[in-house]
Amino acid sequence: MATLTVTAYYTRKAIKYGAIALVAFVVLKFSLGLASDIWRRLRPPPPPAPTVAFGKLPPITFPEQGDLPELTYRLETIEGRLPTPTIDNVGKVYFMPKEGPNLLALDRAQEKARRMGFLISPTAISPTVYAWNNNAIPSTILEMDIVSGNFSLRYAYENDQTLLNQKNLPSNEQAATEAKSFLSSNGLLEDDLSTGRIEFFYLRFMPPNLISAISLSEADFVRANIFRADQDGMRILPPNPKKALISILFSGRRERGRRILEVKYIYFPIERSTFATYPLKTSAQAWEELKT
Repeated sequence: MATLTVTAYYTRKAIKYGAIALVAFVVLKFSLGLASDIWRRLRPPPPPAPTVAFGKLPPITFPEQGDLPELTYRLETIEGRLPTPTIDNVGKVYFMPKEGPNLLALDRAQEKARRMGFLISPTAISPTVYAWNNNAIPSTILEMDIVSGNFSLRYAYENDQTLLNQKNLPSNEQAATEAKSFLSSNGLLEDDLSTGRIEFFYLRFMPPNLISAISLSEADFVRANIFRADQDGMRILPPNPKKALISILFSGRRERGRRILEVKYIYFPIERSTFATYPLKTSAQAWEELKT
């Protein structure tokens, strides 16, 4: 039978060697983790191969530009060459669902039109496009694709000279607030529009066209171009980067129907959780294609 002295002796030994083993385990685990981290930094694993899940993508159709001069290009960088890619040459392509014909499409479109002040029945322009006219003088016409919900609204401002008499044009901040308020009140202010950037243009009316004005004080109208928020650190742009798919034209008048003169709204939702990855061209490939 072990005496109390012997038991105490072996207990102290067990505590001593147990503590040493615990410290050694912690140090070893930390060292292995540090070594693994250094190894991954020096030799990072290859990125996953592009999924190309949507198959071959159709080419982008850009607007035709006529009468362009013949251009030549010369590369002028500090290094005298194109930069070497420092990121994976892979980009995400997101799924954009497409609305199909719906028996309730016209009813929904009429509800949107009522929110914008059009209470009369529309006229069918095509099976999917309808037009509303407020029958006022000057008139305001709303044309809407009842399937997608995209629309254009236009007040015949060229027939209203009183618009040029009042120059209480909104500042950039005020125009942004009023633009978002209009979209929000009509159920059109999506999340990526509320956080997207807005560009402003000052315009003068030189019948029958709108031309650029140097400053707000010289302008007759202000246009707010509303862009979607960036995705994956990149801008979402239309075929013409200077013309947003959503824009609102403001006058200096205050009353409803004469404050907002034009609205162009083209928006298609993005399913950000559904995407595929595709290989990107290198800068050298893009440069060669630009030259040709």
